[in-house]
Amino acid sequence: MSKNAVTPVAEYNREKTGTRVISDYRNDLIFEQPRDNLLQQEFKSYEYTTHGVKVTTIVRKFTKDGDYHDIESAGFIGS
Repeated sequence: MSKNAVTPVAEYNREKTGTRVISDYRNDLIFEQPRDNLLQQEFKSYEYTTHGVKVTTIVRKFTKDGDYHDIESAGFIGS
């Protein structure tokens, strides 16, 4: 591990409100960590570009075994 690496550290009760983790992975700054009964979270941003409005969507899907998968997509609307 390098000197500048940030080690994620968090204690959380999966039955209570969600917890965020300090890490170098930017999606951990947006989304919660797995907790009971949490299925999915979504973050959507809209920004003006020279090609139109860019829509970026990031979805975190939680699995029953306490893991998650992040899916990111981007597209343009308008021109």
